[in-house]
Amino acid sequence: MNVSILPNRDLLDPKFQSYKLSNESATIIATFENEGIDLKSLPLNDFSRSNIHLSSLHNCLFQDPFSPNHLYYVTTNWKLKGLIIPSKKEAFTSGQTVFSFAQKPLAESAPVYNASLVLVRDYALLSNGSDDVYLLETGDRFSEALSHWKMVFEHQADLASQSGYLVDANQTQTADGSVQIDYILLSVCSAGEEKPKVHIDWFTISQNSDKWCMSRHRRLCCSTFPDYIALEGNACSLSVRSAQPPTPLLDTANPDIRPLPKNHSPSEAIDVEENLSDARFTWTQSLPSMPEGDSTLLNVLIKLNDKYHISDPKTAVNVVCKSCGGGADRGENLIFHRLEVGLHTEEGDFRLCDARLFAPIRDSGTMWTYDRETNSIDVTIVKEEAGTWPRLFADPDEERRLGVRYDEGSLPATTTDAPGEMMQSCFNVEQLEDVDMVHEEDEDDGVMQRIDGETLKVVLRGEMVGHQMLYIAPTCVGSDGLSSPSRLLCTRYDVDGLLWAPQPHDTTHPWAHVATLQAFGYVLASKQNRRFIASPPLNLADAPISVAFVAVADITRHVYVYWQPSKNSLTELRHRNSGDLRPGSGVVHVAWQQVIALPDAEKIIGFAAVAGGPYAACVVATPHALYLICLDEGEE
Repeated sequence: MNVSILPNRDLLDPKFQSYKLSNESATIIATFENEGIDLKSLPLNDFSRSNIHLSSLHNCLFQDPFSPNHLYYVTTNWKLKGLIIPSKKEAFTSGQTVFSFAQKPLAESAPVYNASLVLVRDYALLSNGSDDVYLLETGDRFSEALSHWKMVFEHQADLASQSGYLVDANQTQTADGSVQIDYILLSVCSAGEEKPKVHIDWFTISQNSDKWCMSRHRRLCCSTFPDYIALEGNACSLSVRSAQPPTPLLDTANPDIRPLPKNHSPSEAIDVEENLSDARFTWTQSLPSMPEGDSTLLNVLIKLNDKYHISDPKTAVNVVCKSCGGGADRGENLIFHRLEVGLHTEEGDFRLCDARLFAPIRDSGTMWTYDRETNSIDVTIVKEEAGTWPRLFADPDEERRLGVRYDEGSLPATTTDAPGEMMQSCFNVEQLEDVDMVHEEDEDDGVMQRIDGETLKVVLRGEMVGHQMLYIAPTCVGSDGLSSPSRLLCTRYDVDGLLWAPQPHDTTHPWAHVATLQAFGYVLASKQNRRFIASPPLNLADAPISVAFVAVADITRHVYVYWQPSKNSLTELRHRNSGDLRPGSGVVHVAWQQVIALPDAEKIIGFAAVAGGPYAACVVATPHALYLICLDEGEE
């Protein structure tokens, strides 16, 4: 079922103007790690796009969602160490060892990815970067003293690529009172000259008396790299954002789920009622540089199969652009339309097309003609605004299913008044931001999908056209102890950053907009050397959810902190000439930005943020050092 993913207008601030550079200094305290912090590099023969994406997920600092002041990292000697952000800044140290890896000969188990760690309520899951996964009993993680962790279960994960990376885990209690832990391993599988596939391996381990065992293994496959994966609720479903729907490959609890034939593409998993040979769709659009009035035209040529004989087009052909939502219903002034094309013949009624167009149009400007000689329907559509569409329909799967292609050769020639003069572009290319660039063909706009844990089928899907991913924000567990998704997706919406949270029990609005980072999509576009983005873990039980700040770490040395505006006079500037005479129209909102420079230029390999007691801070890891950056908000 298709659903709408809409921003909450109450969480947007149209009066936010800018970030103001703060003169407030930040205290930096350094401590050194003598053994060095472990970081793996991709092999020279493994630089596929999917492997690069997977490698970029790694952050050497792992934050505890139950106690955000506790951070963990792995040393080069295979020791898992924990550190605590102390109440007294001067007491910051590199921490102590809580667990040591079982030593194995490299020939037997050579890690390919970086080690990864995910913490649940009473346990931690640790992957050594290969196919070994350890379940560790952590004891009390809320005290100021770290305890030694005990391994209670170890298993060799059944992975097609022999190595995986932990991205999420969830601890639940079954009906009989036993503990169950679900976790997700992400891996890239290459087979010969075929394009690498991304595997999502979903494992379930359960406790029976005092023994742990593997109770279920599920596997899905993506042809493109998913930029968001999170277990929902009690691990009954999975949220995945990807350009292509994941394909079920394996379920040890359901023998009917098995790999599809090699010639089967993921898009074939979508139910299809139409006969793909009924028509051929070709489209073209006017250039933005064309004269006003012509720059918004779009043409769709539908070549019908010769088996259709149209005697009276007025009664046999039905072409309509039907509104599919907008206005107050969508929370914005945009109205989208679906292009519906149908035929009424003696053999019966046939639906050739029913798909949402990529962007808003003027429905009153839609016209069509029928050409008997070529047996074609020519549809003319007028865009709401001049601009280039990257594709005809919003859903990439719909385009592939219909076999839509773009005809560049039919574009009209343009002329200028000065012969021989080079045609100028209608925009300044140097001013374009990376976030506004059209993605390549295999990087279509992501589609958020809910995958049922029993059938491994997509049960809900929502289009996120134009919502470019910015980063994954962590969550924490509040005093109520209620579990929440451990990861939130942050996407760009206009200039802002919007945080989305899965709503496991809501089928109408399964992904909710819960918080906004003001103008963060805009400022992030200028950070070309960024490596990590971090915000303090959010408690979804809070209402409204408050994000203290979001921080960006460069590849080396620099950290940028963007404080989010708070409701006080320090974030309002009055008497601004905005041309609006209404009460309060002269008030704009600003927030503070801090720029911090580390004392050395070593590569930043880990980054985390905390807020609240005892103070707001960022922790930065380099190969041989750890830095505590103590932050103070704003200026008095």
